[in-house]
Amino acid sequence: MSRQENQKPEQQNETVHSDFSLSELIRDIKEHLGLILCAESGHGKSYTTAQIAKTAMLDNDITVIVLSPSTIWRRKLWSKNYVRVGTTAFNPIISSDETEVEVVPFLRDAIHKNFDKKWSYTKSAWLEDLLQSKQQLLFEVKYRNGRRIKAFESVILQQIYEMQEKEIDQNPNYAHHYLIILEEIQNSFGTYSMNSDDALDLMTVFTQSRSDANIHYIGIGQRLNDISTKVIERLRPFIGLTLGENSLRKIKSQLPEDLKDRVQQLPKRQWLYLDGKENPEIIIPEYRKEGAPIQLKPPMPQLQRPQKLSFTEKLWRLWTKEPLLKSED
Repeated sequence: MSRQENQKPEQQNETVHSDFSLSELIRDIKEHLGLILCAESGHGKSYTTAQIAKTAMLDNDITVIVLSPSTIWRRKLWSKNYVRVGTTAFNPIISSDETEVEVVPFLRDAIHKNFDKKWSYTKSAWLEDLLQSKQQLLFEVKYRNGRRIKAFESVILQQIYEMQEKEIDQNPNYAHHYLIILEEIQNSFGTYSMNSDDALDLMTVFTQSRSDANIHYIGIGQRLNDISTKVIERLRPFIGLTLGENSLRKIKSQLPEDLKDRVQQLPKRQWLYLDGKENPEIIIPEYRKEGAPIQLKPPMPQLQRPQKLSFTEKLWRLWTKEPLLKSED
């Protein structure tokens, strides 16, 4: 009897050419910085990640945070609490219209005005308390501007990093991990956006996440060319069907010779995991959503309601020309 026939039914659903399971993948992620998922549209990138996240959340020592500009997680993948960012209920990233003036080197009497719109974070105690709770969360980021998305995601990563770093400093045996899922990872870690000054702090947090803060990542993107090489080289490739010429060239440069043709033939939800050892080919079982997500909102400030006056008080105020309504203390 072959090894495939000896496997339990759930194992047969999870693997093709190896005994590598989702549980083993989670253990692997905790020992490294994380994964980068790359495949053609429709291959099942988000569904695959949701299945990995579902397995990760079975571990009480892992908190999963999803940052997604797409509604697919809320509609089809997520069953826990979620926050809609960039709405009237919660909008922590506001525009800053300050214009920077810089001297242009080697050009006499010349200056450069930077008219790029900047974004700043409005401190939110509610958000900070939410992150401190260590609950599984989806942030559905509704901003249309990529830089604004990056600004919010940077705030989340920075706050989790500082929180985890503090815990580890106080207790060397602290073993709680965070798994951050970045849908459309190029919004924060794009090829060009990582060259800007505002990316310096973000890149420091990213590179030191595992060693200093027990933070790991799953990045989701369609084209490796859109994602910074600085990021790709630190995450283990999880590669699905790839057909585009530019993406093929970049992916094939990372593949062993015997897998270079396979990447153009992979069926839906079937992946090559480049772990540097067996490089297993894995089938991720079809994801099934369980339950409806619950939206969390910051408390609205309570408005003072006017107190009604008695008939005698109304007469007195009419006589003295005072307002007919008074506010409650």
